Amino acid sequence: MISIKLYDPETDKVNYYEQRKINFGKIKKILDFNKDIEEKSARLRILEDKLTNGVVLTKPEEKEFVSLSGENEVGMLEPMIDIVVDLFNNPNVTKEAIYNGLDLQVGVETLRTIMSDAMGGANKDNSKK
Repeated sequence: MISIKLYDPETDKVNYYEQRKINFGKIKKILDFNKDIEEKSARLRILEDKLTNGVVLTKPEEKEFVSLSGENEVGMLEPMIDIVVDLFNNPNVTKEAIYNGLDLQVGVETLRTIMSDAMGGANKDNSKK
């Protein structure tokens, strides 16, 4: 199950949305997203290692380094929001609602938690005591 609280500036209320059942097929989008982030992080580490070891980057590597350095959370925000909107499959959980309704201090973490929960990362029902 996934859930999100979104503030609605028009009504000045916080709305709660949840999705109890997520189709297994949606996991591919999350896995593709995670793979893309890992590949970019690995490539950035390789380029950083080259720089640390005094290797001069080629022009294409310099361009890639600048691009990857600036991408981090900014580059992953749009795809994360797209995935979250798709996971909820609710006409009230839209990109605009997320941009306007999530608090700045917890926004990215909320999106990460939803994606993790969708994959069973925080499913408390599966824990056995």
